[in-house]
Amino acid sequence: MSHRTQLNRRWMTVIAGFLVVAVAIVVVTVVNDRTASRSPVVRSAPLVEFSTVAATDADIRDRNIDFYAARAASDPASSSDRLAVAGLLFARSRTNGSVADLTRAEALARESVALRMQRNGQAFELLASVLMARHAFAEARAVALRADSLEPANPSHLALLGEIELELGDYAAAATHFGAIYYDRQQFTIGARLARWYEVTGRADMARLFLKNAITHVDERDDLPREQIAWFHYRLGELELRLGNFTAADSALQDGLRRNPDDVRVLGALSRLALARSDWSRAIEYGDRATGVQLDPTTLGAVSRAYAAQGDTAQATAYARAMSVSALKQPGVIHRAWGLFLLDHGTPSERAEVLARAERELRDRKDVYGHDLVAWALYRTGHGDEARRAMAMAVSQHTQDQMLVAHAAAIGVGVLPR
Repeated sequence: MSHRTQLNRRWMTVIAGFLVVAVAIVVVTVVNDRTASRSPVVRSAPLVEFSTVAATDADIRDRNIDFYAARAASDPASSSDRLAVAGLLFARSRTNGSVADLTRAEALARESVALRMQRNGQAFELLASVLMARHAFAEARAVALRADSLEPANPSHLALLGEIELELGDYAAAATHFGAIYYDRQQFTIGARLARWYEVTGRADMARLFLKNAITHVDERDDLPREQIAWFHYRLGELELRLGNFTAADSALQDGLRRNPDDVRVLGALSRLALARSDWSRAIEYGDRATGVQLDPTTLGAVSRAYAAQGDTAQATAYARAMSVSALKQPGVIHRAWGLFLLDHGTPSERAEVLARAERELRDRKDVYGHDLVAWALYRTGHGDEARRAMAMAVSQHTQDQMLVAHAAAIGVGVLPR
C-alpha cells in the first residue's frame, strides 16, 4: 500500500462532526513517516515542519489547507483531498465567520461528491452541514437524504438528517430518524445531535445526560483540536443557560474556556450568562473578548444591553448599531437574536421589519424558535390574538427554555410540562 493511500485512509477516520482534526493529521503523518522508513519517501515540507515547529491549532489548520489544496490542484480526480480542504475551510469559517471560507468549502464538497458518490458519506455530510450553516435547510435535507439512500441505516447520516428536520420543524420525521439510530455511546458527535433532539422536545434531563457522556469521551481524546473539545462544553453550558441553571452553566462554560481560552462561542455564552446574572461588567468583558475575534450579533447585543444597564447610552447605541450591521450580513432571512433585540429595544418601524422577516423565514423553517420570534413580533406590534396562536406553536414541543416560558407568559399562553 502506498504512503499516500495510508495517509488518506488514516485522515478519513479523524473527521468528527466536520471540524477536521488538524492535530490528528500531524500525529498520523509522524507515525506514517516512521513506519514507512524501510522505503524511500518523498516528504512534503509543510508536514515535516509541523513535527518540529510549535504552532497553534489555527496555524496547523492553515498550513493543512495549503497542503491539501495543493494536492487537490495536482490531482483533478482526488475526492478525498477536496473533502480535506472543504472540512478545514468549514472549520475555519466557524471560528472566523468568513463567508469566503464557507463558499469555498461548499464548492469543494460538491466537487468531492461529484467525483465519488459511493463510500463518500463524509462528503455528503459535510456538504449538508455547510448548507445548514448558510440556512439552506431544504437543500441540506435533500443532500442528507441522498447520503442515507446510499448507506441506509448509517447512524451518522440518520443523526444529521434528524438535526436538519429539527431546524425545519418537521418533528415527526426527526423522531423517526433519531429513533432509528443505534447509538453505542462512543460516537460523541451523534450523541450531541441526539441531545439536541431531546432538548427541543422537552427532555432536558436526557439532553444533559447525552452531552455529559459525549464530553467524557471527548475529554479522553488527545487528537482533537481545542475548539472542538470546547464546543461540547459550550453546548452543555448553553443548555443549562436556557434552563436558567446559571451555576451549572458557568461551570460548563468555564471548563470550555480552560480548554480553549479564545473560543468565541464560549466567551459569547459567558457574556450572556453574566448579563442574565446582572453582572454588567463581566458581560462587557467577556463580550469584548469574543468580538475581538469575531463580530457575532448575539454577543454584540448582549454587550449593548449591559452598557444600557450601566447607563452608558452612547456605548449601548454603538454596539446596537454594530449588531445590526453584523446581523444583516449573516445568512438567512433574519438573524434571530438581532430580531429579538429590535423587538424589545427598537423603533416601531424596526419591529414591523422584524415581523415581516420572521414571517418570511417561517414559510420554510417552521421550528419552535421561528414560531417564537413571530409570536413575539406579533405581540410587540399589537396583534394579540395572532401572537397567541403563534406562541402555542412555539411551546408545542414542550421545550424547556426560559425565554420561551417568559414570552408565553407575557402573551398569555400556558406552557404544559411534557
